Formats: sequence, C-alpha cells, structure tokens
Amino acid sequence: MAGGYTRERARLTADHVRRARSMIAGGRIEGRGFEWGDTACVGLTLRVTPQAATWYLRGRASTVRLGSVDALTVAAAREAATRARLDLQGGRDPKLDLRVFEHAMAATGDPEAAADAAWPEEVAVPSDEERRRRGPWQWHDLVDLFLEHKARTLTPGYVRQYTSYLRHPQYDRLRHVLVRDLGPEILQEIRDDIVEANSLSAAARCVRQGKEMMEWAWANHSGRSGLSKARDRWPMWRDQWNVTYAPGKRAHTPTLPELGRTLALAERHRSLGQTEHATGAGALAMLWCVVLTGQRTGQVAGTTPGQVSDLDAEAGAPGPGWRAVAWEGPAMKSRRAHLLPLPPEAWAALRRVSGAKGAAWLFPSKRGGGHVSPGALNQLLYRLSGRRITGATGRGPLVDLLGAHGVRHWTLHDVRRSLTTFLTDRRLGGAASAILDHEIAGAEDLRERRATVTRLHYDTAQRVALKAEGMGLWVSAVLEAYEAERAALSGLPAPVRPPRTQRAPRRVRPA
Repeated sequence: MAGGYTRERARLTADHVRRARSMIAGGRIEGRGFEWGDTACVGLTLRVTPQAATWYLRGRASTVRLGSVDALTVAAAREAATRARLDLQGGRDPKLDLRVFEHAMAATGDPEAAADAAWPEEVAVPSDEERRRRGPWQWHDLVDLFLEHKARTLTPGYVRQYTSYLRHPQYDRLRHVLVRDLGPEILQEIRDDIVEANSLSAAARCVRQGKEMMEWAWANHSGRSGLSKARDRWPMWRDQWNVTYAPGKRAHTPTLPELGRTLALAERHRSLGQTEHATGAGALAMLWCVVLTGQRTGQVAGTTPGQVSDLDAEAGAPGPGWRAVAWEGPAMKSRRAHLLPLPPEAWAALRRVSGAKGAAWLFPSKRGGGHVSPGALNQLLYRLSGRRITGATGRGPLVDLLGAHGVRHWTLHDVRRSLTTFLTDRRLGGAASAILDHEIAGAEDLRERRATVTRLHYDTAQRVALKAEGMGLWVSAVLEAYEAERAALSGLPAPVRPPRTQRAPRRVRPA
C-alpha cells in the first residue's frame, strides 16, 4: 500500500488501460484504488480509483497530474511525463502546458499536433546582422542594404533623395514585413496613400525608387532577400506596381537678352533689401559661371582653382589663353569625368567678378572657409524676382527686378536649355551635348577612370575641339548680350539702397 493505493509495476500497454476502464465500469475497485507504475518511463503512473483512471508523474518531491486516460494514450502519457520531468528539472511549472496537451489530445487525438500546441518549438530571433547575412530580409533590411549600395555609386545629394523616397512615412507599415510576403495589394495601397498625403509626382518617385530597389534585390540577392520563395508571382512589381504620371516639362527657355539682363541686374543691385545680406562676390561669380557654361550648380559649387589649367593647341584649344576646368566622376551626375574648355574672355569675366585670390575654392563664400552653395544661388535668383525662400530672415518687401525689366522668371537649370537651343540652331547640337555632359554615341565610358587633368586634356572621348567650338560661340553671345544690357541700365538712375530700420538704443546694465 502507498497512501491507500495498491501498487504494481509493469510495462504499461493499452491492455492496462482497457482493464482499468472495465474494472471501473464493473465496480470492482477495492478501497481507494490502485496504481500501476510504468517500467518504460520513470515516474509515469496510472492511478485507478472507483470514479476514474488518471495518468500521473510521481517524483521524490511532488506528484503531477498528466491527464485522463480518456484523453491520453499510453504513448501520449509517456510524452507528457517526459516533458513534465524536463520542466521540473529546469525549475518551470509544467501544469499549464499539461492542461493544453490534454485538451488538444481530447480534441484531435494527434499526439504530434498536441505536443506542438503545448510545447511549441522556440526559435531564436536572429539579430539584424545575422538576418541580413543569411536572410530572409525584412523590408527595412532591404532599404538599408540598397541605400548602402547606392552610397558607393552616387553623390551624397542623390543618396539623400533616394533615402527620402524609400523611407517615406507611408512605408513605415512595411518595416518588419518579410520581403517575400509582399503583395501588390499593400504596395498599391501605400502608393495611393502617398498620392493622397502628398502628390502624384511624389508617389511616382517613391514607386520608381522602390521598383529599382526590388530589381536590385531580384537580380543580385534573390536567395537572401527571400524573393526566390515569394508567395506572389515575381517580379510582380514590374506589372502591378506603377503610377500613371508624366512629369510636365518646362517650356521656358530664357533668351540671351534675358540672361544678359539678369547678370547686369545682379551686379547693379547687390543689396536687395533693408535686412538682406549683400550678394557676395563668390555668389555673383558662380552665377556668371552657370550662365557662361550651362553646368549644374552642384557640380560648379565645389570647384577648386586646382581644377583649372591652361589648355594648349595640341589638346584642342583653338587659340592662346584658353583654359580648361576638369571635374572627376564623383562630382558629375553622369558619374563620368568631364572637361570643359573656357575661352579667355570667359575666364576674364569670372576673375573680374570674383576678385578672389589664393582662396581654396573658385567661388568662396564670404563667410567661413567654405564655398558658395547651390542654395545661395537659388536665393539670389529668388531675391531678384521679388521672392523669398522659406525660412529667409528678411521682412521688408522685395521688388521684382526681373519682372520690372521684362525678364521672365527662370531657373538655373533653364540655362542648359538656352545653350542647347542656341547651338542646335547653329548645327552644333553635338557640341551642346558634349558641353552639358549628355550621352554621345560612341563616347567611351569614363565611369571607372579617375583621370588627371592632364590626361583629360588629351582624351579623345572628351571631344575638346568640339566643345571649344560651341563654347566660343555661346560665351561670345552671352557677353555681347550682357554688355548691351549693362549699357542700357547705366542710363537709369543709380539704385538707392533702402535705409536700415532704426533699432532701439542698447540698454546698459547698471554696475
């Protein structure tokens, strides 16, 4: 007897379960009942009382109920006993898991499914580094890795643009979604939300960069990203993730008189308001450079004197006094090295306006040791047109000097269109493409060439002679227009600088 129960030991089988049920049904249980100990599983006990037969795990310190024979078979009871023993050894209470197991067995009769429900396999959550190395990627993994890839091939400015599109707030809902689980429904929903929250053009940019990112993952990392095991037909984004949008093209092309008049006005009106800062020599010289060359402001801004050198006849100079400005690939939108010949009169105009000697930059800022930024040049055009950009400190009204002198509002990028039109009309469209660093049929790919200025001079792919022919015509036309407009403005009364606002006397604190 053990606590009132008769005990026997045997290798328990289904026959023991049938005998227990028969004895209970026939009322043949004597006293409190009896227990059968299983010799095949340490501690497993079948306790039979006049009312029920129940599985237990007996231990030295405690006895744990495993479940009824109506729910647990012998094999299931051994599984439950083994699991409970491991939990007890690990200091965990097995009772809740045992109840789940008993309930699942009663409902399904499937020991494997019941064990999965009661004791689910614990999968270690991989770190971000491990998941990115082995996959499958989540959305934020794909975005981060793609931006790292673009950072190796694009300038910081373009990387920031990619970042703003791919990390648009509407994409936040995808952060922890596996890339392989993406479907057209959620991507189209996000696209529509961007249209509603921002604009059609913003949605077009976000979708365009997103599709480029998907193409990169599909072509290079379909395994690690999980796209090779995606639930939808891939690459589905090519057909089912689109924006019907055609960006409007500006038809405005500033004329030579308008460009010349703008330069003359910028020189004549260096101070445009009571609290506006006067236009610095570096900013004015950079405006001249953009008009004379048609180059992009981001490229021009960071130019150093070391990038300018003499250009000889052997390299393609049509005469003495020519210079050349060389930009290496990282400074260019095309990622190709670019060399631009400058006529002597263009260089003389830049030096006259700038007056900078010994500066680290060709267009130095008047504050600090940096260079004029593209934003400063945009502000200059804004002020000339009587506008202020957001965040400007000036409060007094500004006069639309451009409009008052018959100059239509134009942007710095519009100069490229003016130069192209001018040279195309003279059957020098190829020269315009070369000057503006557009693709030219047959031109050598210079992406991987970080050539020196000297080598660029003699690089046939740079088409120096063709560029020089176009630059000579364009610069002469711009300077002629400038001189005519400057002479016309000189007959007008000199601009009167508005008086500064009188400030209250400074308070002196008593000693």
